[in-house]
Order: sequence, then structure tokens, then C-alpha cells
Amino acid sequence: MDAIREMRKYSNSDHVHLTSEMKGNVKLFRAQRNFYITGFAIFLAFVIRRLVTMIIIQHELEVKAQEIIKKAEDTVQMAKTTVLANTVQESEDMAELKQKLELSEILLDEQKIRIKELEDQAAMWQQKYKEISKSTGGQGDD
Repeated sequence: MDAIREMRKYSNSDHVHLTSEMKGNVKLFRAQRNFYITGFAIFLAFVIRRLVTMIIIQHELEVKAQEIIKKAEDTVQMAKTTVLANTVQESEDMAELKQKLELSEILLDEQKIRIKELEDQAAMWQQKYKEISKSTGGQGDD
């Protein structure tokens, strides 16, 4: 404010005397110089304030990004361990199911053999029945 007051004071100088005019011009120059320096300092203060604000925001964003990356890495690691655990569990279940299937197939084969034996016995008894009924002359339970 002082620079503006000095500029106004010395800008309207009369051409009275050469030395007093020179002194007035020097004082006007100094007042203008101080005014421009002050203006530039205020401008730089705003620029520096904005830069500091932007640096703080950037730092906060970097911290948030690192947290997000860490959470993502933890999630990926947890997913991998879960998948591996499920794979191990599934392979154990698969082995157990294969054993049960093999046991069932063995039992099925045994039952097929037993059915075949029973069919053979039934055919044999039927043939014996026919032979006996022929030998007795058909005097059965008719």
C-alpha cells in the first residue's frame, strides 16, 4: 500500500527544477519497483500455496493407491491359497470317489456273476423238473 501511495505522490511532479525532478523520478522509480516486487511476491505466495496443496493431495493419493494395491495383493494371495486348498480338497474327494466307484464296480461284477449262477441253477432246476415231469408221465400238480 505504501508503494501505491508513493507512486501517486511522485507521478504528478511539476517541471520546476531539474534536480528536484530527478529526485522525484528516482523516488517514483523506487515506488514502482517496490510495487512490482510486492505484486510478484503476492503472486508467488499464491503459486507456492497451490503447489504445496497439490503436493499434499498427490501424497495422499499415493498413500491411498499403495493401500489399494496392498489390499489387492492380499486379496490375490488369499484367492490363491483358497484355490489351492480347494484343489487339494477336491483331489482328496476325487480319490475317495474313485475308490468308491471301483468298489461299486467290483460289487456289480460280483452280483452279475451271482445272477448268472442263479440263472444257470434256475435253468438246471427247470430242466430237471421237465425231465421228472416227463418220466412221471405228466402226473403232476395240474
